[in-house]
Amino acid sequence: MIAARNDAYERVAKRSDVRFVTMDDYRIFREVGLRGLAPDGSERPGARDRNGLRNALFADLLVTTGLRLEEASGLLSGDLAVIVPDGDENRQLWLRLPPPLTKGDRGRSVLVPRRLLRQIAAYIDVERAAGAAKFVARNGAARFDRPIHITDAGLDRMRDVCTPEERCRLILCNENGTPREPAALWLTEVGQPVRPNSWEVIFARACKRCRDYGFSLSISPHQLRHTFAVHMLALLIQERLREAALPAGPMESYRLILGDPLQQVQRLLGHASLATTYIYLDHIATRADTVDSAVEKLLALLPGPQGA
Repeated sequence: MIAARNDAYERVAKRSDVRFVTMDDYRIFREVGLRGLAPDGSERPGARDRNGLRNALFADLLVTTGLRLEEASGLLSGDLAVIVPDGDENRQLWLRLPPPLTKGDRGRSVLVPRRLLRQIAAYIDVERAAGAAKFVARNGAARFDRPIHITDAGLDRMRDVCTPEERCRLILCNENGTPREPAALWLTEVGQPVRPNSWEVIFARACKRCRDYGFSLSISPHQLRHTFAVHMLALLIQERLREAALPAGPMESYRLILGDPLQQVQRLLGHASLATTYIYLDHIATRADTVDSAVEKLLALLPGPQGA
């Protein structure tokens, strides 16, 4: 049975709800916590973090796109297989999220860095392929709860009607009906889909590993969505500051500096209400480097002394 709508409700956030991560802390969390490296970047003696690359790529996807945990974990292996023509200079590519994959059944598109797409493609070709092979060898389909068997021909239709939970139950089959592999992008070593609750556990273990090395970090998947929002909004406001030099009245200048960036971030995050996005303005002030840079750019746009 395929559900028709993802009706999860997203309440308006409070300022205290927003906890974002600095880029320095994120790098430590990624390398030490998720990848399992020592703080100096070397391999830990005796360490065997078989899924470190997969986990780091998942976190990179969250922090660079603002995807919700359920959205990112519900991606299919073919969703990011974007063919880019040679000579295309776009640094980022649009990824369409079908309505059932998103909250409120609204659907949206997000920008994914080309470099990250290449890294995910390499993961699909090597690490994920190994998991898919074990899925077949160990009859992994028998472990699925309420599996949804489909062929390659039916994948496009199912992509547009399945919720995140249903996507994790999709199994691609050969024409004779033999299970071939899960359709999900993120797989365990034995080819089972990595579900949202498993990602929460992975992040918790990564935080513990960081604390073992003396880094007091507590990072969840949703915090990376907040991180994307705060950093993106700050950078968009910086961009608008450059445009503030154009002839415009005071109200128009405020609209350029604040209104457009807020609406852009609202669309990228999929917020139903702009009020939910406004909360991130309070946190831009904690990014001292961005604020200092923005103030300098703003001062440079102001007219100089008469006769200067």
